[in-house]
Amino acid sequence: MNALSGILFLIAFVPYVWAIIHHQTVPSPVSWAIWASVDTLSLLAMKKAAKEKGEKVSMGQLTGAVAGAWIITVLAILFGKSTMGAVEWITIAIAALGILLWKTTGHAILALVCAQIATLAGGIPTVVNGYLHPAQEDPLAWSIWWLSCVFALLAIKNRRKLEDVLQPLVFTAIESAMLILVVIRPYIL
Repeated sequence: MNALSGILFLIAFVPYVWAIIHHQTVPSPVSWAIWASVDTLSLLAMKKAAKEKGEKVSMGQLTGAVAGAWIITVLAILFGKSTMGAVEWITIAIAALGILLWKTTGHAILALVCAQIATLAGGIPTVVNGYLHPAQEDPLAWSIWWLSCVFALLAIKNRRKLEDVLQPLVFTAIESAMLILVVIRPYIL
C-alpha cells in the first residue's frame, strides 16, 4: 500500500505539470516552495526518528511528494501566480515559525509536528485559490493525490504513533479540501 501511495503521488504530478505548461493550472509558488522545503525536512525528521528507535517508517508517499514538489516549485515560479498578497505573507510567516520551532527543538517528533503545521500553512494559498478559482487547478491531479492519501492511510502500520499517522493525515486534509473544491464543488454548483 505504501509503495502504491508513493507511485500514485508521483503519477499525479504528470497531469499537473502538463496543466501548468499549457497554462491551465496556476500554481502558488508560495505553497509549492513551502511544501517542497517542509516535505524534505519531514522526510529527514521521519528517517531520524525511525533510526533513533531502530524502526522502519512508511515513507513512500512522502518520498514521492518531495520529488514532485521540487519540480512543481520550479514550474510555479516560472508559470504560477506572481503576486504576493496577505494570504501568501501570512502563510510564509506561519511556515517559517513552524520551521524555526522545528530547528530550535532538535526533537524529531516535535519537529514533525511543527513541519506538518507548516505544511498545512503552505496549503492556504492553494486552498484559497481552489475556492476562488477552481478552474485554475487540475482536477485529475488532485483526484490522484487524494487516492494516494487513501493508500497512505491504509499503509499505516501503527495508528497509535504520531510519527506514523501525522503526515498522511495532514496530506489527506489538504487533498480532501482540494478534491471538494476543484472536483466535487464545480459539479454541485
